[in-house]
Amino acid sequence: MLRHRTFIVTALLVSATTACTTVGPDYQPPKAGDTASSGWIEPTAIGAVDLQWWHQFGDPQLTRLVEQSMANSPDIRIAEARLAEARANRDAVAGRQLPNVNASGTATENRLSENGLLPTNNIPGLSRDYSLFDLGFDASWEIDLWGRNRRSLESANARAYAALEAKRDIQIALAGEVARSYFDLREAQATAASARQSLASNQALARLTSLRFEAGEASRLEAERAEAASEANSAALSNAEAAAAAAAYRIAALMGVAPEAIVPELRDAKPIPTSPDRILAGVRTDLLERRPDIRKAERDMAATSADIGVATADLFPRFSLFGSLGQQARSFGDLDSSNSTRFSIGPSFSWPIFSAGRIRAQIRAADARSDAALAAYEKAVNGALSDSESAINRFANAQAAAKAAKAALGRESKVFALAEQRLRAGEDDRLVLERARLSLIAATNANNAALAQEGQAAAALYKSLGGGWQ
Repeated sequence: MLRHRTFIVTALLVSATTACTTVGPDYQPPKAGDTASSGWIEPTAIGAVDLQWWHQFGDPQLTRLVEQSMANSPDIRIAEARLAEARANRDAVAGRQLPNVNASGTATENRLSENGLLPTNNIPGLSRDYSLFDLGFDASWEIDLWGRNRRSLESANARAYAALEAKRDIQIALAGEVARSYFDLREAQATAASARQSLASNQALARLTSLRFEAGEASRLEAERAEAASEANSAALSNAEAAAAAAAYRIAALMGVAPEAIVPELRDAKPIPTSPDRILAGVRTDLLERRPDIRKAERDMAATSADIGVATADLFPRFSLFGSLGQQARSFGDLDSSNSTRFSIGPSFSWPIFSAGRIRAQIRAADARSDAALAAYEKAVNGALSDSESAINRFANAQAAAKAAKAALGRESKVFALAEQRLRAGEDDRLVLERARLSLIAATNANNAALAQEGQAAAALYKSLGGGWQ
């Protein structure tokens, strides 16, 4: 009889396993060609995108700052912790597909009631007090007939990959923010240097104008204007120094280090890095496979699609196979006896016949989350395409502006050189030279600002193209 029952249980298990199906929609990832065309709207160079783009600026300090921030930033560590959590959750879900085995053991002293189910006082030889020792193993395994566990693992796996893409997205944003702050720092330092030169020139102009006023060769208005310009330069210098300090402290925060560890080093003024002449943008459709925010949105879609199957599986009965094997005796010394062996094995099932619509409501909620994930994916795709097209346009215009500013600086340099020659020849006075110097300093400031804007536009373009992770 025991063998017959075992055969029946085994037959039920085999037939149930072979009859497994998976409820819920089978997820199909979107194809890039269905979402965006392959050609860029803005004119750009086609070629492989440089993922470690910060090397293109030829500034070793910028490279070091970016790479150190990748290793030390709290944002990266937070993302890594969330990734580890998502992977652990995935492993926990995967464990549900295997049998669950537990070891147990008890040693109890018991007393039966005289007024209970067994009338102990009327049964000869039956003592109210007895010991009971039990040692064994229990095992259970849910037969995944409807794919509930498979869909759960599919969802957990997609969420683990989404956490990985979230980390990569933070890496891209971090590299871009460090570069932007670095350009802010170098521009502010260059502006401060120009402000010091302007202050010296304006102070010289103020002295000369004051002397001319005293000699009756200049009006009071000219003297006051020169003094006002000198004071304005003092304010500009203070603002530039404050901007430089703020950028340095911002870089320290991005790197995840105390300000004293990096700010003193950053206070040493250095030239604004030169941007690359051109940036390869790759094929437009490749952007959807390269940008982590889009990849994350796609994995979120996959997870919510699998969640529909998990919720749908709750409509159907759940079958399990359980078994228990152990030794039980009233005396500890009898535990190793074959007569103390106990076991049980058999199938079980549960079926929520009435749930007041709760399960179908959960399915509708899962459907709604899937629709929201699809909308988020479409938003990410459209935002990425617009972001990249805008960044290409901005970089092209920043290059044109930098070229014009450089040409203007060249002209002002020639004007200043000519003013020096005329002063030495006695054809002009010192006032003309100082005014030419101020114009040259203004052109230098404009050129520095254009260089910094070009660099920031380049970093923004690399970021929009999905550069910054491997």
